[in-house]
Amino acid sequence: MIGGVIVAFWVVMLGVLLHREFGGRAIIARRPAKVVLPRPGESWLGVLIGGQRVGTAHLVTQPEDRGGLAGFRQRLDLRLRARVLDAPVELRLAGSMWRAVTAPRAEFEIRVDSAGHEVQAEGTVVDGRLEGVVRSAGESVPVTLQVGRLLGGSDDLFALLPSPVFVPGEEASFPGFDPLTLRPATARARCLRLETLTVGGAPVATRVVEVTVGKATITAWLDGEGGVVQAEAPFGVTLRRFSRADALATRLEAEPPELLATFKVTPTGVRPRSDASRMVVRVSGVSAREVPADDTQQVGDGDELVVSASPGPLAAPPEPDAASRSEAARFLACDALVQCDDPRIRTLAAVIVRSERDPWARALLIEDWVNRNIRKRTVLSLPSAVDVLASREGDCGEHTVLFTALARAAGVPTRMAAGLVWSEEVQAFAYHAWPEVFVGRWVWTDPTFGQPVADATHLKLATGGVGDWQGVAVFLGRIRLEVLEVE
Repeated sequence: MIGGVIVAFWVVMLGVLLHREFGGRAIIARRPAKVVLPRPGESWLGVLIGGQRVGTAHLVTQPEDRGGLAGFRQRLDLRLRARVLDAPVELRLAGSMWRAVTAPRAEFEIRVDSAGHEVQAEGTVVDGRLEGVVRSAGESVPVTLQVGRLLGGSDDLFALLPSPVFVPGEEASFPGFDPLTLRPATARARCLRLETLTVGGAPVATRVVEVTVGKATITAWLDGEGGVVQAEAPFGVTLRRFSRADALATRLEAEPPELLATFKVTPTGVRPRSDASRMVVRVSGVSAREVPADDTQQVGDGDELVVSASPGPLAAPPEPDAASRSEAARFLACDALVQCDDPRIRTLAAVIVRSERDPWARALLIEDWVNRNIRKRTVLSLPSAVDVLASREGDCGEHTVLFTALARAAGVPTRMAAGLVWSEEVQAFAYHAWPEVFVGRWVWTDPTFGQPVADATHLKLATGGVGDWQGVAVFLGRIRLEVLEVE
């Protein structure tokens, strides 16, 4: 499953909320600039899934000057514990963000660790340009990109005004970046209403704010200082404020929830089977037109999806045009988590494909090697190809990322899909990731399940790279499926 990606997305959303910037960037009601630093202090939040507490988030905010610039630093320490198919899984995310008050400058560091699988990122952002590095399994990958205009400077000081200026009806939008994947991300917030919550037996006046990053939306209840009292996502995850004493004294659930059971989608209609060559499903809760379509997955009448196991590569692929060549080049490129230019990856790819020149034959050799050599084990973290190669273990995310790195190193354009697949273990559709290779057309393959051509119970909801997997968040808790046909 891609539980690590889901959790990572939630943590990013949490970080956006805790920067306390919603009140200042009101588009409708801009006010004279006034420098007011976020109030120093700490927050403790319990993380609940299905009503069960599975973790704790601790945030500390404090003023800090660096290089002659006044600023503030926020540190986040989040720990989670859950189960997947009765196997315990744990995740720790620790990081910090420093931001200048009067200049567009920020510095960050973050570490994600699960069962010894660790990915670290650190860097600076100056005038909207990020310079950073991602470290994993002894490999350091530099990253440079434009992430938009950071808060700071004479035009943006209103962003540090106390957040109570953010009132119902006002909206806010500000650029930033996802520190886990080092990609640009714009957050949008809209104040819905005022509401009083009871916390620790006492009433707390809050503003209810809807926050959207990409296609995913959460709802947060913020107090008068912009702190999170409660936050909810549409997929059963809740953050709730705890006192320091309760956070330290309250133990996590003795039996943490089963993530597959939490995130599964139980269909109605015809029972699927894992060797299906064709499947037709009716989608509700979301529009079928929100999902990507290609040669394998098509949108039929109404909200029907038709998935057919790919017939494989084109026998005589047409001469690629400029757009096709550009797309192929994009999916041959390496990145911070798909380190296809790492010597270890390139050497192994050459050993696997040997003298084979046909791209599809190369893909089949790589699929077989990854399936046979990577031990199936749930890892609740960000997948990194060099880390998977070093540990030789992981779930679908790890299998997919390593396959992608090896295939790109072997010259086979490859992208990564995320979505749902039928699971016999849970008798439902579970969230899953798999690679797609371009061999005249995009063909789905699944090294986790040992399927050279993925069966027709795969339903793609997002495609591209690891950062694009967060696109499944828009479907979590919303999508419902009725299976109409299975062949």
